[in-house]
Amino acid sequence: MAVIIGLLSGALVVLVGAITTYVTTRSNMLLQLEHSYDVSLRDRRLERYQELFHLSRSLPRYWPTDGVPSRSDLLRYRDEFHEWYFGEEAGGMYLTPKSKSLYMAMQNSLFEGARLLPGENQDTPISHQASESILRSASELRHQLAEDVGVAQPPRLRWGRVGRTDPPPGLTTTR
Repeated sequence: MAVIIGLLSGALVVLVGAITTYVTTRSNMLLQLEHSYDVSLRDRRLERYQELFHLSRSLPRYWPTDGVPSRSDLLRYRDEFHEWYFGEEAGGMYLTPKSKSLYMAMQNSLFEGARLLPGENQDTPISHQASESILRSASELRHQLAEDVGVAQPPRLRWGRVGRTDPPPGLTTTR
């Protein structure tokens, strides 16, 4: 009888060990798979976000001294952003939900700014209100892109601090 109890105890220990090993190994493999997927997605997202950030240079924090863009300029910018979103690289597919929402808001601002009112043509400068809306939405998108890829996080070493970007002295903006 003692032999049978010993054999059953040994079999139970082996069974519990096998189950524990299986669960641990499976969990570890799932974590490694998720990690490699996240790294791959981050790398692809970073490439697409860099392209979008570069494209957004046409919508700076404030317009250059040569003036506000015309409606035809806004249509061109809108087409460039549209091509990035749906183009060969499918940049829009990599946007996070928050970035996508801000991207769509920027596209809507460009669309509204480019809309012709009675008595206007494509070369008419856009209104101050449309200009502010476009610049604000582009700035918010750029900040979200930086946050999505992790560059907007405070440094882990305490020698610097991330702060906001102030406009040049003498420039007034309404935000």
